[in-house]
Amino acid sequence: ILSFSACSYRPHVNAAALYAQRFPRRRHPCNVTIRNLTTRARTGQMTRQRRHHEYDENDVRVLTILASVYLDPHISSRRLEVSTGIPKSTILRILKARKYHAYHITLTQTLLPADFDRRLEFCRWALQQIDRDPNFFRFVMFSDEATFKNTGELNRHNCHYWSDTNPHWHRAIDNQHRWSLNVWCGIVNGYLVGPFFFERTVNANTYLDLLTDQLPHLLENVDLETRRRMFFQQDGAPPHFARIVRRFLDERYPNRWIG
Repeated sequence: ILSFSACSYRPHVNAAALYAQRFPRRRHPCNVTIRNLTTRARTGQMTRQRRHHEYDENDVRVLTILASVYLDPHISSRRLEVSTGIPKSTILRILKARKYHAYHITLTQTLLPADFDRRLEFCRWALQQIDRDPNFFRFVMFSDEATFKNTGELNRHNCHYWSDTNPHWHRAIDNQHRWSLNVWCGIVNGYLVGPFFFERTVNANTYLDLLTDQLPHLLENVDLETRRRMFFQQDGAPPHFARIVRRFLDERYPNRWIG
């Protein structure tokens, strides 16, 4: 404004040049910016008024967006922008006004048909144990392996499902036998047991070595009462279900292992 007031001839152009001369290290407004600024100063509207459009239900843009989302709930706002020519900000505003939300995917373990009956049977057994001892699950050592490699995981942020209600979208995955580095860990009564890193491929023999040679050392920091009452839990991965592993668990944890 001060630069503009100092210029009488072609004030907007000369004000831009004068500002650049006075403040060489700052960003320099062009003459159009100065013209708009002085116009707002004269009218007393120094702040820009954001324009929010209300879109009628019969607006062709609303119908186009809602139809596209209905036909393909996984479509991204950028793809909608490209296919419809409607700006992304307008698309998001219309969807938000109609209570649509981009729900993200949840990854779950693949289940076989027989798994459902087994899970139901386990739930009934677990309820019986809780009836006998309300603290039963405090003394169950839950254990599992996690596997890692440097190629990355699915980015759930890029997986959308547009809907006005949560569709509880899942994708079944099976990643137990694809990784190069396997790590075992357990947790019981607030104790973290492990982790233990397998240097070789996990099979019945390497898993049995963990149970016989490594697990006793990993349990050294767990109190005696917890170890005395402890149930050992594992999933049904092939190395866990080998005959030599089950025989060892029957001897070490008679009637006290789950898997």
